[in-house]
Amino acid sequence: MRIGLLVYSGCMPAGLFAASDIFRAVNRRMGKPVFEPIWIGAGNERVNLSGGPTLEMDYSLHEPCDAYLIPGFWAETDVDIDRMLARQSLLIDWLRQAPKRTAFWAYCMGVALVAAAGKIDHCEATATWWLEQSLRKPFAAVGWNFQQPVIEDRQAITAAGANGYWAVLSKLLITRIPTEVIRDVEQALLVPRANTAHPVFRSVEMMDQTEPQLQRLIAYAQTVPASDLKLTVAAKYLSVSLRTLSRRINQHTQISAGEWLRLIKLRQAANALLSSTASVKTIGAEMGFTDEASLMRAFKKVTGMTTSQYRQQYGHSVTSFVASLK
Repeated sequence: MRIGLLVYSGCMPAGLFAASDIFRAVNRRMGKPVFEPIWIGAGNERVNLSGGPTLEMDYSLHEPCDAYLIPGFWAETDVDIDRMLARQSLLIDWLRQAPKRTAFWAYCMGVALVAAAGKIDHCEATATWWLEQSLRKPFAAVGWNFQQPVIEDRQAITAAGANGYWAVLSKLLITRIPTEVIRDVEQALLVPRANTAHPVFRSVEMMDQTEPQLQRLIAYAQTVPASDLKLTVAAKYLSVSLRTLSRRINQHTQISAGEWLRLIKLRQAANALLSSTASVKTIGAEMGFTDEASLMRAFKKVTGMTTSQYRQQYGHSVTSFVASLK
């Protein structure tokens, strides 16, 4: 399968480098060429990256591929999105004219490019959740579902987040590569997990929180035992009144302050469930929960899932890739 790693001016190319390494690792693990990644420059064969190097591309846009992986770009406002779409008009025109059978895999703000080209019209698609209002209205023909971290519909795969490339590749690999190979490659490359945490934890994700004081509070709350994390403690840490803190949290998260603080610790526990094989009892003790039962009750209440179900749905098992190469 020939896959074009599409680089354009102002994009965030880190995911493309990671994808290239993953494809190479899969080929080596399989003992045969399964994927052929090639680097493609949008518009010309020299691409200037914002605040970074100039890359020399092997191929230009018209190089035929079975699929194209399209990264995102930095955007914090509607103006940023509109400016980038205007800058990439040639790329969007090329996307629009591509044959219907061509597969497009986009993540983060790269989804806006394929949406602008009409390539996901009448398809279900996702993107980074905080961009919902910026994307839903101008691209109303898309069946947006921002509750999902990755969606495959027809020839398109779309994913949320700057690390969405791994969610895209997971969708791709799971239908083409044996499970044990995927797990081996994950371990060998220490691949970061896709952002597939339960949607209930969105309001306590550090990178998704724009209020500086709440960012500080998330970092601080992770160091405080769950049994000791109270609103009075949090207000004292930020040197604000209890009333001010409660109002600020509700204003920026649309949930109550007490619930938001509890979510921070439960998100921490959720991360531990996915990053280790430790028992729930051990995780609860490390996070400062009163006991294992209280953690399990609170976790089930907010996610609707048991800790075992959460691990099964969002976690990844790994085996030894290195040993298989010996």
